[in-house]
Amino acid sequence: MTEDEIIDRVRVFAQEHRLPPPAPAEAVAELEAIIGWPMPDLLRRLYLEVANGGFGPSGRVLSLTDTGQWYSDEESLLQLARAFGPAEPEPPHPPRQTVPLVTLGCAVWWFVDFSTPEGRMWGWEPNARCEQHCLFPERFTLAQWMTDWLDGNRSFPEPPPSTDCPEC
Repeated sequence: MTEDEIIDRVRVFAQEHRLPPPAPAEAVAELEAIIGWPMPDLLRRLYLEVANGGFGPSGRVLSLTDTGQWYSDEESLLQLARAFGPAEPEPPHPPRQTVPLVTLGCAVWWFVDFSTPEGRMWGWEPNARCEQHCLFPERFTLAQWMTDWLDGNRSFPEPPPSTDCPEC
C-alpha cells in the first residue's frame, strides 16, 4: 500500500471514529527538536493531514499534543518527550530516536525509530525479556505496520528468541 493510500484509509477511519483534528506543525517541529531526529514522513503526514492521534492498532496512537482524548496513560507524545528531555537516556530506557507510539497495556509498547526515514518499528516487552533486551527491532516499517492494521490484523510486539542472557 502506498503512503497516499494509507493516508486516505486512515482519513476515513478518523472521520468514522471522530478523531481529533490534525496536530499543529509547530508541535512536529518541537518534538523533532527534542528527539534530535526528523519524524518519519508517513507519521508526519498522519499527524498533520489526518488526526492528532487515535489511529492505528486498537486506535491508540498517542496524540502529539493534548487533545483532551487520551489514547494511553500519557497525555501526549510531546508531554512524554518534555518529561525525558533531550539528553540520551541510560539503559534500560530506549534510545532517544526510538519514540513511543502505542501502548498495549501491561507496559508493552510499540516504538517508531525517528533515525530511519521509513520509520522502522520496535517493540518494548519488559514482561518477556530483561531490562537490557526488552526493546527490540521489528521486521517491518511504519507503513507496513499501518497496512497490517488497515487490513484488519492486530499486531503485538514479538521479542526475538531468547539469547544466552542469564537475565532473560
